[in-house]
Amino acid sequence: MTFQNLGWLYFAVPVLFLMAMLRFWRRHFWGHSLVELLGEEMGGPNPLLRFPKFLEALAVGFLLVALLGPVYPFSLNRIERGGLQIMFVLDLSQSMEEAIQGAQPAASPRFVAPPPRADQAILPSGPMLATPGSKMEAVKKTALDFVAKRKGDALGLVVFSNNGYLVTPATFDQESLTQYMLMTGTHTLVNEGFTAIGEGLGTANRFFEQQRQKTRRRAKGQVIVLLTDGDNNYGRDPMTEIERSKSEGTRIYMIGVALQPGASQQIAATVPSTGGKYYDVRNPRSLEEALTDIDHIEKGVFYTLALKKNEPAYFYFVMLALGCLALRLMLHAFPQFVEIS
Repeated sequence: MTFQNLGWLYFAVPVLFLMAMLRFWRRHFWGHSLVELLGEEMGGPNPLLRFPKFLEALAVGFLLVALLGPVYPFSLNRIERGGLQIMFVLDLSQSMEEAIQGAQPAASPRFVAPPPRADQAILPSGPMLATPGSKMEAVKKTALDFVAKRKGDALGLVVFSNNGYLVTPATFDQESLTQYMLMTGTHTLVNEGFTAIGEGLGTANRFFEQQRQKTRRRAKGQVIVLLTDGDNNYGRDPMTEIERSKSEGTRIYMIGVALQPGASQQIAATVPSTGGKYYDVRNPRSLEEALTDIDHIEKGVFYTLALKKNEPAYFYFVMLALGCLALRLMLHAFPQFVEIS
């Protein structure tokens, strides 16, 4: 513990010294000469009777320490947040640029956010970087709407095609996540053309594992939202990653965006074993309903560790001083502690 206002000592110590001298002088100046003689005959007062004065001095001492501005140079605090860690795992294969049923193609490839509802944040307008009326555009719009609703969550983004890539870790900075989602598209992995669902899930699982190692505890609020339009045809086995998520308590929600008949059926059948669900969506409306359902299901508490510098500690000494003064007042109820001289 360190002190930020040590300069108060130059003022407080002389004042306290003068007050003590004045009290000592007043106590002896008015004494009669017989008092000293009688004191020798009667004996000194019980030391316990000086306890109220000791409490007064102790209270003054605690207040002086509080005035000096005590702080902890470094402190690790456990912060409770009303949310979860949600990782979007987004398929960036070229088939995501195909049209989706029920979409309304726009005149230009720019995304203009609709007027927000009361529970929504205002989404920035800018290039969607997706083919108008495509699966990718529908996924981005609904995902951005989902992000705007989850004020207390830490959300992140993983993308995959041949390999899985962590675009942004789970963060409470919704603005930066929104910008990454707007900029990310099939052009990001244009040189890759497969659908490696297992690689995307593996990247999300590795991130959650690193988070658990940092906090040294098993997290309870880790969720994966997988959005894909194809069948796994490259990379590691997605079933292995689903089992890994299940063993670590990570729930997986899979949204199949206009999947071909029979595609990813084994994955879809296994996902509910993690505590999540599978959604077969065919149009933007059903895609929005799927994310709305996830929003209603996933509510919880998320804990983080925060390192704070120069955390104030004066209130501890103020409370101790108030406790001493309160005990001093309580002693007035006992006649033995009331000074009548």
